Amino acid sequence: MKYFDNASTTKISKESLESYVKASEYFFNPSSLYYPSVEVKKIIEESREYFLKKFNARSKSTFIFTGSATESNNSVLHSIITRKDKKYLIGGGEHSSIYETAKYYKELGYNIIFVPLQKNGGVDADKLIELIDQDVAFISIIHVSNETGAINDIEYINRRAKEINPNILVHSDGVQAVGKIDIDLSKLGVDFYTISAHKINGPKGIGGLFISNPNKFKPFILGGGQEMNFRSGTENTPAILAFKTAMENVKKTDFSLYRKAILDNLKTDYYLVSKDNSVDNIISICFKNLRGETIEHVMETKGYLVGTGSACNSKAGNNRVLSTIVEKDYLSGAIRISFGNDVSINDCIEMAKALNETVSELNKRLNK
Repeated sequence: MKYFDNASTTKISKESLESYVKASEYFFNPSSLYYPSVEVKKIIEESREYFLKKFNARSKSTFIFTGSATESNNSVLHSIITRKDKKYLIGGGEHSSIYETAKYYKELGYNIIFVPLQKNGGVDADKLIELIDQDVAFISIIHVSNETGAINDIEYINRRAKEINPNILVHSDGVQAVGKIDIDLSKLGVDFYTISAHKINGPKGIGGLFISNPNKFKPFILGGGQEMNFRSGTENTPAILAFKTAMENVKKTDFSLYRKAILDNLKTDYYLVSKDNSVDNIISICFKNLRGETIEHVMETKGYLVGTGSACNSKAGNNRVLSTIVEKDYLSGAIRISFGNDVSINDCIEMAKALNETVSELNKRLNK
């Protein structure tokens, strides 16, 4: 079975798994005061420093380990959305952990404004800038769309936003960006940035959040005061070490060759959402008058696992992001192809051929 749904999750790498197993021996509670616990605490702090340096975070920044990117995203919004006399701009293509939280606050009467998207699934930056005034307190824009792979220019958005209103706080969900594009937090200038381990061949259940100014963040999970009082709960030492190992072993692969192999070998009618200014490892593609779920199931019988979009939205029965940018005839036939280092160029060619066969077979059934 060949796996083409890496935007959903990735297989934990051998190195990361070995790190996890080894670190499981460090079972001591990092908050205890005896020597073995102090040593575990030291390991965690060294890992924290690694991430701060790896992403070139600004000097006063901190980095906290969380249980997931969803927790990181929720933590930011719950911390910042506190006043009903302020405006909060949220990208229309955000991950559900941002979108659903923002929608929750909108239903409570907060002034949440969802910014429309461009045809590739990226945010309409011009419209976003038009919406900024002195009443806007917060902006959250995903760095790379988990649905289409569109890259948002976070550095530009942050700079223009703060030129208009220096008090604005800016957050970006960088989960799909890590390992795919260069990330320099000092250049991006954002106040909060979210990352996750299981998208880069690390374990599930561990994420992270960069906070440029700790004074601007209020803890979401209260308790024993771990993670510098920003995220209570005993630290998951094995997952933290495995996360660090996964980050150290991220491979810079030219996924444009994979993308080209697939698109060059597709011989059927389709609508390509992932066009210009997108990461190469995600292809959002739609087939007219078909159902993405059906395509997914038939492809599985042929030995290929593809997605129908974000796994976090798969139970919803529709695609919130694509529904705003894709024509109705093509929308239901949307699938998402995303690859990692576990497939070859030849695998991509063979997958495209299987997709041709699948679409042909389904069209024949449809036209009977």
